[in-house]
Amino acid sequence: MPGSFDLMSKIFDASTDQAFFSAMETISREIGFERFMVGTQWFDDNGAPVYKIASGYPPGWQRLYAERQYAALDPTVHHCRTSTDAIVWSEDFFAQSGTLHFFEEARSHGLGFGLSVPVHEARGVKTMVSLARDQPISDPREQQQLLAAGKVLASCAHFAHRGLIATEAALAGRPPMSAQESQCLSWVALGKTSAEIGQIMSIAEPTVVFHIKNVMEKLDVKNRSQAIAVAFRLGLLT
Repeated sequence: MPGSFDLMSKIFDASTDQAFFSAMETISREIGFERFMVGTQWFDDNGAPVYKIASGYPPGWQRLYAERQYAALDPTVHHCRTSTDAIVWSEDFFAQSGTLHFFEEARSHGLGFGLSVPVHEARGVKTMVSLARDQPISDPREQQQLLAAGKVLASCAHFAHRGLIATEAALAGRPPMSAQESQCLSWVALGKTSAEIGQIMSIAEPTVVFHIKNVMEKLDVKNRSQAIAVAFRLGLLT
């Protein structure tokens, strides 16, 4: 897996749908997956749901999925709409929803192992990122590494995908942050904990937590990963 800064910059450098697709394809392979799908849902001015999809799944599976309206059946879609927890695909997961036959069909198209990561934004915009490959991974430690990498990629993909949807005017404003807030955010992006940041900046850990909370409020996000992703998108981190 590439460093977090390199990974984010590849995604956020994408200014077109094709560039986004290419970046997702490249990074998905770099972290161990052959296929990807990014789906973002938001609502128009009339409250009707609108969807934007970028899919690197096999064309045959995409056609079958659309023809049979599998989105209404797919338990990963339902899960990602209603939960913020990432899931690793398994026979048990699909069996619980009575969709094991659906999973078998996906397997026949080279989607035998995967994970789905939901990202829910504060204003109701939701993204589902699924990463898939043909062969499963039996080593639990390697599965956890793939899941961790998938979560980082999902947060980046969500805000990059949303950026392609949003108007330039919506992205133009940069939330004002204090010097200490900016410093804290930079250290968070480098993987430091609140305690470590406090030691580096010679401030109390609760003060670090306070600054990071302010940053998340200003960026209108729910967690640190989302704050990093949005900050990169807005040019607040380089």
